[in-house]
Formats: sequence, C-alpha cells, structure tokens
Amino acid sequence: MRITQSMIANNAINNIRNSMLRREELSVQITTGKRINKPSDDPLNAGKSSYLMSRNRLLNEYVDNIKNTRSVLVYYDTALQEMQNVNRRIKELTVQAANDTQTVEDRNNIAIELKQLKEHLYKLANTQIGGKYIFGGAKTDLPPVRKENESVVINTPQEANIRAKLPLEHIDIEYGVTVYDIFKTDSGETVFGILDRLISSVESGNNENIERDLGSLDSILNKVNANLARVGSVDNMLESMEKRFEKVIDNNTDVINELVGTDLTKALSDLSLEQTTLQAALKTTAQILPQSLVDFIR
Repeated sequence: MRITQSMIANNAINNIRNSMLRREELSVQITTGKRINKPSDDPLNAGKSSYLMSRNRLLNEYVDNIKNTRSVLVYYDTALQEMQNVNRRIKELTVQAANDTQTVEDRNNIAIELKQLKEHLYKLANTQIGGKYIFGGAKTDLPPVRKENESVVINTPQEANIRAKLPLEHIDIEYGVTVYDIFKTDSGETVFGILDRLISSVESGNNENIERDLGSLDSILNKVNANLARVGSVDNMLESMEKRFEKVIDNNTDVINELVGTDLTKALSDLSLEQTTLQAALKTTAQILPQSLVDFIR
C-alpha cells in the first residue's frame, strides 16, 4: 500500500483535532465539576444519575410539604392546649358553683367568667392561618362556628367534616382536626350549648342540672385531650419521616456525585498531559507538512 503525503496530512490533522476535542472536554469537566455533562458522555451512569435526581426532587417536595404541615400542627397544638386549659377552668368553676355554700354574688361572678370563657372558645374555634380556618375541615374558607343571638352554633356543614391529609409515599397521613372533633360530643351536644345551660343553671342556683352537665364537660375535655395526643403523635411521625427523607436525599446526592462528578486532580493532570501531547503533535506535524498548512492548524 502506497502512503501518500495526503494520507499523512489527514492522519496528522485528525490526531490534532482529537487531541483538541479531548482538551476541550477536560476543560468543561473542570469548569462544571462534572464528568458527565450530556447523556452521550456515559449513557448508563447518566441514566442512573437522572433517576436519582428525579427521586431527590420528589423527596424534597415531600420534605417541604412535611415542614408546612408541621407548622400547621403547631397551631393545632397551641389551640388545643388552650382549649384544654379553658375546659379545665370551666370544670373548676362548675364544681364551685355546685357547692351549696356559694352566695348569689359568687354565682353571678362564676356566670360572668363562664360567659367570658365561652367567648374565648368561640374565638379559638375560628382560629385562622393565612386566612384559612384550621378547624373548618373541607371548608377552610367558612368560619367553623357562628353566633345566633346569644348562642354559638357549628357553621361547618356535616359533609365538610373531613380531616386534612398529607399524601406521602403512597400513603395519606391524616393530621387535621375539625370543629366536630373537639367542640361536639358523641351524643351531638356542643360545648357552647353545654355552657349556655351551665350559665343558666349557675345563675338560677340549679345544682342538680349543674352536676348533670359535669359529665358532658368531661366528654368534651376527653375529646380535646385525645386530639391533642393525636396531633403530637402525627408530628412525631412526620418528624421521623422528614429525617428519613433527608437522609435518603443526602445518600442519593453522594451517589450522584460519584456517578457524574469529576476527579479534579486527575482531570487537571490529564489536561496538562493532553496539552503536552497536542504541542508535541503540532511540533511533529510541522516537520512533515508544509509550513502554510501547519500555520493554518495552529
């Protein structure tokens, strides 16, 4: 086979072009810190890293949703603890009022405080976060309770008595508390109706009715305690899931860096070697090709 000057020139130019492309590739790796900058660089590992990055985006979304939900749980916890204190105070006053030693003035003072506590519960029932009623169930734009003359009634429709849920990893975490959960007994009475009867009984000195309503108060207090415990349990579970997701994200990130990351020391060394190789190729080619062609290549 006859080797011509043209064949030598083409081979020399190809070698120089490949060396320049390799140098450019190494420069990009050093600049971006990534060994894989497009799928064609390494299809297998590019596919693996793409899946892990997609997975991390989903997990980060879960973490953000958990953080938002846990911030709502703080409001639930605060409101429920306040209701717990209010209901306990109501019970204390009820027990005092049932004592035969109470004077008319004492009873009137107790009735006044009960009315104040009723107003406090009314405000707690209509607690809002960002313009949304946290005890409104599926109707967060509607006040859970409303006033009708001197009475307070539940305003949330029965069909909206649905606890809020957080979808995570193929499961729905129920975390919401509705007005029906904590302001209404299983028999259908509301704490406001019970308070209205108590205030009337205290003012009239009807101890028999006062003692009868103590059981209804216990029912309300038990429901508040149960929901307070449930909120705490859900928060603990979400905290655990948040930490688990964040650990998985960190592990995935480490794997991604191993798959696509650049060994900077090696890349710099390879770039230096490639630069030396290119200069040698240019020098050698200059000796076998016309000067004008070598100048063009330079």
